Amino acid sequence: MNTIVALGDSITYGYPYTPDMSWVRLTGAELGLTLLNKGVNGDSTAGMLARFKRDVIAHSPSHVIILGGTNDACARVAAEAVAAQVRQMAELALQYQITPLIGLPVPGNYPPDEAYLDLYRQDMRDYALACKLTVIDFYAAFKASAAWRTLYADVLHPNAAGYRVMAAAAAPVINSMLM
Repeated sequence: MNTIVALGDSITYGYPYTPDMSWVRLTGAELGLTLLNKGVNGDSTAGMLARFKRDVIAHSPSHVIILGGTNDACARVAAEAVAAQVRQMAELALQYQITPLIGLPVPGNYPPDEAYLDLYRQDMRDYALACKLTVIDFYAAFKASAAWRTLYADVLHPNAAGYRVMAAAAAPVINSMLM
């Protein structure tokens, strides 16, 4: 049985709901798997890196989904710092024979945050391509909907429909990784 950890911030956690409404649980239910939700409200990529051993390595998963950056964008953290932290998490995973998947953050509904998120996404795409890592493109899944701005509970967090869109993006990628 594969163990998959989803590491992230409030968007992984399922805020403003509980983890039962998160894309993590919805994806697991669709695939008949248990995904460990290690989303922490308000966390940054630096915080995710700091808890990586406890929240990921300690569970000896086969895979980890790394999804962060939204709170970094709110705090205007430089793209280079976010990219370095995502790379360190992926490299740590690989050191422990854990397959990392890089989640691209959903679109920001606030233009100044989106400017940062766009830089983060590009760095994540480039890194994943260079290292032949799998990407879960939550951004493209949201943008594929003509009414993507209706997928939010507030300016940052998906609503129930938004979390379903995220699960629909994650499930086929995870399924193909496990086959």
